[in-house]
Formats: sequence, structure tokens, C-alpha cells
Amino acid sequence: MLQNLDLDTVTFAQVQSTGDPISIEDMNEQEMVDLIIVNLARLAVAGEWDGLLTAGSAGYAFTPIDASLMPATYTHFSPMDVYKTQSTTVSSGELETKALFMRFVAPKGGTIGEISIRTGATNSGKDDVQLGIYESSGGLPTTRIGIIDIDVNGGAAIYTSSSWTTAPAITAGSTYWIGFASTGATKAALDKANLALFLSLGFTHYAGTGYNTLYNNTGTDYDLPSTVDLSVTVPKNSYSQPVWTYKYA
Repeated sequence: MLQNLDLDTVTFAQVQSTGDPISIEDMNEQEMVDLIIVNLARLAVAGEWDGLLTAGSAGYAFTPIDASLMPATYTHFSPMDVYKTQSTTVSSGELETKALFMRFVAPKGGTIGEISIRTGATNSGKDDVQLGIYESSGGLPTTRIGIIDIDVNGGAAIYTSSSWTTAPAITAGSTYWIGFASTGATKAALDKANLALFLSLGFTHYAGTGYNTLYNNTGTDYDLPSTVDLSVTVPKNSYSQPVWTYKYA
């Protein structure tokens, strides 16, 4: 039933419907083995784990937030991948020369409207801060789906913009990455959550170091690329994520 389908298009539902009539008997062993191989190959190509993590009551699935159940004043989302961000754990620091990328999971679907960043220091004559939203493949950033500049010149405050070049549409439960970069060498200082409170990205080259961001190590200065080149982007453990929030359009 699956022999004429490509691995990059076959869905878990099709695998499930093929396997559903097969009874667990010795005579069907080869069919079950074949189905397992097809599904594992599909997972490797498609980069998703339906049928292992999300199918059935025993699986894990991200449950998006139903914002309609919350009071109307709670309209902003703070998706930072950190343990906590109390005021006592926030410091202010300049952006890096290269772009930085941090992951987040969309709590609900929609198009991002307003996006805000916070400064704890006075920025005068500083270049704008550039933010980009990136899709994810294999858990890593890929294509930029939205980009915006925010002018943070002034006192310590929350600075907001909704002037996207292209407003990014995101899907509930999906992983995305946000990129930060200064638009020039006169870099602004932003509030940042305490480095020690970050969740690790999950890989390291030696024990004891949890990397929490990706850094465009040999990429272009002061630039958010349209596509992240992972061959020049490396894990980084020495930067705290800027404090940012967004609101759906």
C-alpha cells in the first residue's frame, strides 16, 4: 500500500492505516518488520516523530495555550527558554558583533504583531536592534520568515514595534528560533536573563558546559541572514538571552 509513495511525503496516518489491519501473529512478522523500517525511514526524512511521541494517550504532545480562557489583559507571550527571569536575575549588556539565535516553542498559532525588547541602560546614538524569526528543521534554525528593526535609543524602557518587513506566521507547538543582531557597529545594550538560568540546547563538546544559544561565528557582521548557514554557526554558552515578548496580530 505504501510502495508508490516517497519518504518525504508519506504521513504517519498512511503508515497507521497500513498497519491497522495487521494482526500480531508469526505469519505476519515480515509485514510488521517492513512497516517498522518504512516508518523509521520516514522519521529520518521528515524530521518528525508522530507515532512515537504523539500518538495515543501514552505519547507526549505540546498543548497550546487557549488564550480565550485567560483574562483579556494577558495578551503578550514571553517564550524565553529559561528557568526564570525575575528582576534580580536580569543584567544589561551589549549585543554581539555576529547574530545570535535562541529557540522557542509557539504557544498558539497566528501571526506575530507587536514584538518588544527591554533595555536596562540608556542608549544614545546606538544602532537599531534587528530581530528575525526563523523556522526550524531538525531542531535547528533554517529559513527566516520575518524580520524587524527596533529603535531603542532613549532611557531604560520597553521598546515595541510591529513594522515587520514580513510578519511571521507561526504554528502552535512548533519550534522556532529568534535571531538578534545590531544593525551596525554602535551596538545597543539590552536587558538579558541570567546566563545560569538557561535551558541547555542539549549538546556540548565536553562535560560541564551547557550551550544555550547559537552564534553566527564566521558569518557577516551585524546581519541576520535569510538562511542560517549551520556550517559557520556554532553553539555558544557565554551569552544571556535578551528579555523579549510578543503579541499576536
